[in-house]
Amino acid sequence: MDGHMLKGMVLFDRLPARHAAKEKVFGEVKRSLAGAAGEKRTVELLERELDLVEKAKIFRGVWFPYMDGFAQVDVLVLHANFVCALEVKNMVGEFHFDSINFQFHRIIDGRVEGMRNPESQLHRAVKASEKFFGCKVHGTIVLSSRSGRVAVPPKLYPVIALDYLPFHIEKMVDIRTAHNVEGLEGLVRRSRGQFNGPDLLKKHKLTRECLEVGVRCLGCGKISCEWLERRWRCQQCGAATRDAHEFALQEYAVLFGSELTSKEAHRWLKIDDKYVLNRFLAKSTLKSLRRGKRHIIEQKEMLVEHFSRIYS
Repeated sequence: MDGHMLKGMVLFDRLPARHAAKEKVFGEVKRSLAGAAGEKRTVELLERELDLVEKAKIFRGVWFPYMDGFAQVDVLVLHANFVCALEVKNMVGEFHFDSINFQFHRIIDGRVEGMRNPESQLHRAVKASEKFFGCKVHGTIVLSSRSGRVAVPPKLYPVIALDYLPFHIEKMVDIRTAHNVEGLEGLVRRSRGQFNGPDLLKKHKLTRECLEVGVRCLGCGKISCEWLERRWRCQQCGAATRDAHEFALQEYAVLFGSELTSKEAHRWLKIDDKYVLNRFLAKSTLKSLRRGKRHIIEQKEMLVEHFSRIYS
């Protein structure tokens, strides 16, 4: 589960039930989950069946800067003799690529549905990757579902059924090319700390004030905990715990970054007692070099475990 998807899940859960953006955010989360399933199958197949003299490095969900924004690479394959960006589509239906206007639609159950063009998405990913690495990058559209069929193919990039993908990638080997794979891999790993996709709050024109604040009960999932008698007590299901605020701080970090002030922590956790708040922050955060700021100690696995159960 990448950071962008996780942020969408937290944002959806923190939006009030009747908020106008809630349905759109949920739609993005559903598409991300479907895409992630296809990407997972793709990576598993390549790790199992890709037959190369030198082993390739494979990454999922990489974001690179592109123009004034970002471009996402669904699956990135790094090898000494080639670099390849894959646009993975876990879709069903009959696919039509318009090579003149570069539009795309699919036909499913007799309905024509216009959608984002996978070829345009891949082209952005390839261009962003080439600029980031400073080398040629191959591009391929991968159909991870066997229930998809290409009726009209794209113009610039090949479309490959997932089962054939390992053989397709093996043909990319060019012994005249010699990449420093460790160097490229280092660039990718550093990029994950800098580029995490578009800011979803800005994209949906949301402010911090739009979101529900407070501490979530991990039993019933409601944001309904109050600090009473040295415990977080859920006002919905009655569950009690001492560390529910840890999860809420991780949600804050995913949405807004790890840096926060006591004022922001007070509002987000809905704690009035400054001494209690200071005890929480002393345990769960580190002092920042910037005066009046603290850094939340990252434990994203808490969120991944929780949301994996919800969206399984």
